[in-house]
Amino acid sequence: MKVTVRVVRLRIGSSGYEAVDITENVREVVKGLGLINGVVVTHTPSKYCLVTMIEYEPELLADLEEFMSKCGSVSGLAEALVGKSVVAPVVNNDLALGTFKRLVFIDLSRSKGEKEVVVALEGTFK
Repeated sequence: MKVTVRVVRLRIGSSGYEAVDITENVREVVKGLGLINGVVVTHTPSKYCLVTMIEYEPELLADLEEFMSKCGSVSGLAEALVGKSVVAPVVNNDLALGTFKRLVFIDLSRSKGEKEVVVALEGTFK
């Protein structure tokens, strides 16, 4: 069994201050590249943007937004606490996130436009 690494760059459209569920985008990359078992690292190099794993439901997102505003949302503190990357396992060619977890891109930039997400896959491929 040979372990391989592949990297894909995605463009995420953003209104400039929002949370975007990118789970299906990442799932499409996993399935499209044929990662059978391994890990996927989802990262954003975009300024004032974050990636995390969270339950994607309105009340929890509102709590996260309130937390970010207390951090001074565009500061490095939000990046340090939430992070710019998340690692998720891949089992049998699918993300193993559990029942309610989602991969979420958070844009705190207040700048409308496309932002970058890098998806790095490591493991065994078809």
